Order: sequence, then structure tokens, then C-alpha cells
Amino acid sequence: MNEAPIARPVISLAPLQGVTTRVFRNAFARRFGGVDYAVAPYVMSVPTPDPRGDHFKELFPEYNARMPLVPQILSNDVAGFVETAAALGELGYGEVNWNLGCPYPMVTRKRRGAGLLPHPDAVRAFLDEACGGLRIALSIKLRLGLDAPDEILRLMPVLNDYPLRAVILHPRVGAQMYEGSVDLDAFAEAAGLSSRDLAYNGDIVDPGSYEAVRARFPAVREFMLGRGVVSDPFLPARIKGLRLPDDPTATLEAFHDDVYFGYREALSGRKHALDKMKELWSYLGASFPRAENGLKEIRKSTSFETYEAAVRTVLSVAAQ
Repeated sequence: MNEAPIARPVISLAPLQGVTTRVFRNAFARRFGGVDYAVAPYVMSVPTPDPRGDHFKELFPEYNARMPLVPQILSNDVAGFVETAAALGELGYGEVNWNLGCPYPMVTRKRRGAGLLPHPDAVRAFLDEACGGLRIALSIKLRLGLDAPDEILRLMPVLNDYPLRAVILHPRVGAQMYEGSVDLDAFAEAAGLSSRDLAYNGDIVDPGSYEAVRARFPAVREFMLGRGVVSDPFLPARIKGLRLPDDPTATLEAFHDDVYFGYREALSGRKHALDKMKELWSYLGASFPRAENGLKEIRKSTSFETYEAAVRTVLSVAAQ
């Protein structure tokens, strides 16, 4: 008797602030496969927002036609959250994501992002009002806690009481930022308290790390990938067993050019565009381990000419 094939996972692109922008997302969707949808880097909630105002420019549908997108909102102001979600609904979005995971102190000390995780009563009060006012679906991305992983154990029963589309858990605490190891034991404890299957996010950087998480948590069907995708844009396709291009370097070059010229068009000033590309290369450089000299020249470049020459050096080494 033949065994049923294992269903391919749902893979979402994580919201890396300043990195997984509309320029990046469009270029990725044009050149690579495997990502089912993206969660956009967060916008702050605002009172009486204008859906076509500059606050939402990154999220205008005409800029995001290539990849399904879920906007993310950072907020501890429930009235502003509901109004911001309503404005996004007017733009055509059917879901918003509430950011309960941002670990940066400038955010957490204001009880936003991961700063809300030690306060389950405040989360419940927020969700009571938000779920009563929203007209579109709600998902949540969160961490284990701000300072201690057992904070999630007090929060999970609260989340069970609400009709959330998904709960995406990154098994670190906010105080870790992105350092140290993910805590898979704490993820397992949280999953045991959850009335829904959790989505997993954290340190999936190659097919092996994906397989290890999948084997540990066979009920997980949705995986969010962030830094691993920016470092290796082929990773979602590798995980799903999709066909890879015959010339991966040429595909990476075309992707680079899409992002580079996209930023040159979207951003004002040479420095802004180069800074964006240098940030991208701080991840993407992992795909070019033999090109350290060229990568160093990218980091040092101050003009489009020197930058483009350094990129050619990196790509020529990769093609050898």
C-alpha cells in the first residue's frame, strides 16, 4: 500500500524591518519560488488614518501585486489598531498581523511588541476590543516572552479564546534579540497549551534545519522564514523540492539587479540606495562564501560605480 505524500508546508516570508521591503518582495517573487505569502514589516497604528496616505505607501496594492501580503501593525492602542486595520481593509487586505514580537528596547519599554508579553491581562483587554471591532482576519506574531520563556505559558490560554487566523511563534525571548539558540522545548510547551496548531518561526537556515523542526513538530504546517531566505533566496524552493534554475548565479544576478535598480528608482539619493544594498549583502553574502574580497569592496563602496564593480567581482568568483 502506497503511503500518502507528505503535504508541502505553507511558507511565509518574515517581516524584517528595512529588509523585506516591497522592492525586495517583488524581486523575490519574480525570480524565486516557494513562498506562499509575506508578512510586511510593521506600520505603527495611527488615529484616523488615510488609506492612500504616505503612512501606507509600502502597502499600496499596486506595489504588491506579485506576492500575497499580510500587513503587520505595531500597537498597544486598540482604538488606533482597529482604525489602522480598517484603513488596510479599504486597501483590499483581508488580514492584519499584530506584532507581539519586536524585541528592540525602544519598542518594548513602551509596552509594544514583545513588551506586552509579560502582561496577559493587557493582551486580553486589547483582543476583547480589537476582535469586536475588526472586519478582517487577525493573526499574531510573538515570542516566548520578554525576559523569561514561561511568559508564553500564561499567555497561550488567553490567545485560545479568540478567533485568530494564525499564531506564529518565534521561540526566543525578547531579551535575546536574535542571539543564542531557539528554545524548542519552550515551543513544545506552548504548542501543548494551544487550541490551534502554531506556526513556527526561527533559525531555519537550510533544508536540514527545516527537517529537524518538522520532525520534532509534525503537527506544524506553517513555517515563517526570514534571515534564511535573505541569505539564500533558493531556500523555500529547496524545502519544497521545487526545481532550481540551471544557472543559480545568473538568477541571483537578475534578482540583485531587480532590487538594486528598484531602490535606485524608489529612494532619493545615492547613499540611501547603497545603504539598502549593503544591508541586503550583509545577509546575501552567505551565498557567496568564496568572494570575501568582493564583499569587502561592497561594504566600502561610496559610489554606484565602485559598488557595481564590486558586485561584478563577487558574481565572477561565484561563476567560476
